[in-house]
Amino acid sequence: MRFGLLGTLTVHDGTAERPIRGPKARTLLAVLLLNADRPVSLDRLVDALWGERAPATAEASLRNLVARLRRSLADEDGTRLRATPAGYRLVVADEELDTRRFEAAVRRAHAAHEAGDLPAVLAETATALDLWRGEPLADLPEAAGNGAACEQWRESRLQALEWRFDAELRLGRPHALIPGLTRLVGEHPLREAFHAQLIRALRATGDRARALAVHQRLRTALVEELGVEPGPAVREAHRLLLAEQPEPEPELPSEPEPEPEPVAAERPRPAQLPSPAAHFVGRQEQLEALRRALLADSDRTAVAVVSGMAGVGKSALAVRCADGLRAEFPDGQLFLNLRGATPGLAPLTAHAALTALLLGLGTAPGAIPEDAGGAAALLRTALAGTRTLLVLDDAADPAQVRPLLPATPGCAVLVTGRTPMHTLDHTLHLRLDALSERDSIALVERTAGRSTADRSVIAIEQADLARLVRLCGRLPLALRIAGARLAARRTLPVRGLVGRLEEPADRLDELELDDLSIRQSLALTHDSLRASTRRPDLRAADALAAIGAIDLPDYSAPLLSAVLRITPAQAGAALDRLVEVALLDEPRPDRYAPHDLVRDYARELVPDPAERTGHVRAALEWYRCLSFRISLALDPGTQQDDHLPPVDTSEPLDKDEALAVGDAEFTNLLALVEQLADAPWATAAEVSPLVRVLLPYMQVRQRTESFRMYELVHRLALRDGNRTTRVFALNGMAHVHYLSGRNLLALELIDQCLPLADEPRLQRRMLSNRGLLLADLGRTEEATSCLEEALAQAVRNGDEHSEAMTLSALGNLVEAEDPHRALAHHRRSVEIGQRRGIGYAVAVGFTNMGFAHLRLDDPAEALRHFVLATEDHSSAVARDAHPEGWRGRAEALRRLGRPKEALALVHDLLTWTSSRRNNVSTGMIEHTHGLILRDLGRPAEARAVWESTLSRFGGADHKVVAELRELLAAG
Repeated sequence: MRFGLLGTLTVHDGTAERPIRGPKARTLLAVLLLNADRPVSLDRLVDALWGERAPATAEASLRNLVARLRRSLADEDGTRLRATPAGYRLVVADEELDTRRFEAAVRRAHAAHEAGDLPAVLAETATALDLWRGEPLADLPEAAGNGAACEQWRESRLQALEWRFDAELRLGRPHALIPGLTRLVGEHPLREAFHAQLIRALRATGDRARALAVHQRLRTALVEELGVEPGPAVREAHRLLLAEQPEPEPELPSEPEPEPEPVAAERPRPAQLPSPAAHFVGRQEQLEALRRALLADSDRTAVAVVSGMAGVGKSALAVRCADGLRAEFPDGQLFLNLRGATPGLAPLTAHAALTALLLGLGTAPGAIPEDAGGAAALLRTALAGTRTLLVLDDAADPAQVRPLLPATPGCAVLVTGRTPMHTLDHTLHLRLDALSERDSIALVERTAGRSTADRSVIAIEQADLARLVRLCGRLPLALRIAGARLAARRTLPVRGLVGRLEEPADRLDELELDDLSIRQSLALTHDSLRASTRRPDLRAADALAAIGAIDLPDYSAPLLSAVLRITPAQAGAALDRLVEVALLDEPRPDRYAPHDLVRDYARELVPDPAERTGHVRAALEWYRCLSFRISLALDPGTQQDDHLPPVDTSEPLDKDEALAVGDAEFTNLLALVEQLADAPWATAAEVSPLVRVLLPYMQVRQRTESFRMYELVHRLALRDGNRTTRVFALNGMAHVHYLSGRNLLALELIDQCLPLADEPRLQRRMLSNRGLLLADLGRTEEATSCLEEALAQAVRNGDEHSEAMTLSALGNLVEAEDPHRALAHHRRSVEIGQRRGIGYAVAVGFTNMGFAHLRLDDPAEALRHFVLATEDHSSAVARDAHPEGWRGRAEALRRLGRPKEALALVHDLLTWTSSRRNNVSTGMIEHTHGLILRDLGRPAEARAVWESTLSRFGGADHKVVAELRELLAAG
């Protein structure tokens, strides 16, 4: 394996390149290579990858990155990338890493130089310099920690060049050195060794005039910038140069004539900045950040890059910033549109850009070198010692910008472009986002030119303006177009324009006016990807089209991998590329989302309905498989659905991973079901398995948004006449109502289920659910009748699962009148659960036995049963979907006179249930919370807890509502 750091990061296995996809994976490898054979701590790696804003899941994401990197390096067994107690260590042999081979060659060259072995100097410096492919780690940010190492390698390269040139000069071969030395003195205007060597080479070829000019420029720069004279090497080269000049003819003495005062040539002071935008609003924080960066006191040129999507206002911000800095840069301001994304025009070449800048500085056209390298050196010379501001607008990429940068402090460069250009050695990178709603409204108002007399109209239309700017995505270009439309038609109300923009299919048509077009701006970036010969660019173009077709809130590499039928690494690289060109954002690690207007544009990229349907079907299959893996982690007893394709379970999720994945994907799942409910080709038989397999996750998280999911499945089932799926959906909707304490609404839905339940098992389940709801509503006789019928059917049909759960429900129903009879029911339920491995039944049964013992005023025995209920059972759902066991533990501790322990447990429980959105569970816990606070002598806090809980219930009819009201009424 060969690793390359001296240029872009590369990995070669001896046969072919091994691509490392994604900026984070590349940064991880770079940090490990920079510390090859040394352990790198997790903290160091997390800091390099995420900086100060590392997410809570950073270490888990790091482990995933390590796994991906091992696959890329064919190191599945971890022999090369090894885990250490504190982090990771990459094992690399000396001959495998180009920097080690480079450093060894430089050491050998130094020894040869000291020994005067000129052929060896040339051989060893050639070995070292041949390894240099460009700026070290040119494609990675400084966060990789490469700053000091790169600086050392740069210096070693320059030193190797000095030894090589010295050897060539001693061997009498000066002619071939002049172009390279000329370039180097331009790049390093204060490095004396190169100047001395260039003077010697020019002298040896007879070009004494140029040699004298080189000496004069160096001396002027050293005296003016550092206040020092040239060193011994330069002085000696200059002495030898002067010694070869003919002696002047002696002249007769005469009265000396007064010498005229030298007249310095007047250097042009360019003032090329365009006028700032007339309706610029907001961005004060960004303006101040740019100002600080461009005026920073440093030993190098200040460079700031402003990046962002098309139309976000990069150029307007740059011009406004530069206009405010005119006084700070008295030698002038240069402005150049590099045409990186200009419709119908190719980006400026390096030589064309250099020519434009040199002409702006007053250079005669004939004096501009024909090659880009010479022109770049001349630009650096012209800008040396000045305070000039360069605004390089609409840059295509770092390669276009790099030759245009000054080499000395004093100057500053402000670059705008759609890509962040992290490989530039810049002072600040500013990623520009959309405007705030307030600033967006202000921009529309100013662009529309509504007069003061119209303020009453504007005030009336504030709500419409807020809607308008949201439809424009708060994107300055879109807002300017909307404002211009309002200005063009003074009688057009804002609401009228809102109506035109609300239809997604027409929105981009409305956001075109004269030469301003959102669609055209976005198409330019997408078309450049499509026209590229690089496979990552082509995949990025395909990924944007797929994003428009499946149309979800956000996206991940595994999802796009399944839809596009490429590897996850390739999908990740495609998504990263879309982020680089500002067509996507990465709001959270490894989650990608387009701006609203980019989303509208992406929807247009797949006009073929069959292709769109194919993408959506692929997404549906992937989500059904993912949901099964989530459920398997939460409830190992989950059965494979007949409608699912085979699911790979070789890499199972653990419970925490499953919940995290479910949380990340639930919004997407709901959006997908929304789409499918409206798709003419989708059926209830295709969609319901996706929701069914999600049940363990929804039981744990108890998300009220799942009501909408069940509702959509019910709509499909009604359309298809699918009675079984209707029962499933209605029961799910009833369960969500139950969790929110709306028992009557839940009962209405269960009553709709009963006539539809053809299967005996479904009938038993509906009867049992109906009995539970009736019991909570205090309708004891009806509840008893339902539950006894459900129990009889379960026993008759040998359905022990239903028998166990119905026994628990009957036990709860009789508990108030006969706790001992209740205990008998619960014991039978637990026995069945233990015999059949039904973890949920065991946990519920022990919990109910605990409450029965509380009813018998035996808190010690109750606590024992609550502890049994909350012990680990085979089903994760049994632990997480039934918090009553934990609440019971707290209540038992309270009654045992241990309120502080009870309070600590309740606090933990409330923290744990914060993500569950279950009004009933939270209400019951807060009920106990208040009782504990009251026992601790804190009645005011107890009352505040109960009042807050009651207010959250709204119009719920759960029994806890009545209990809370009684507690508050009792004072």
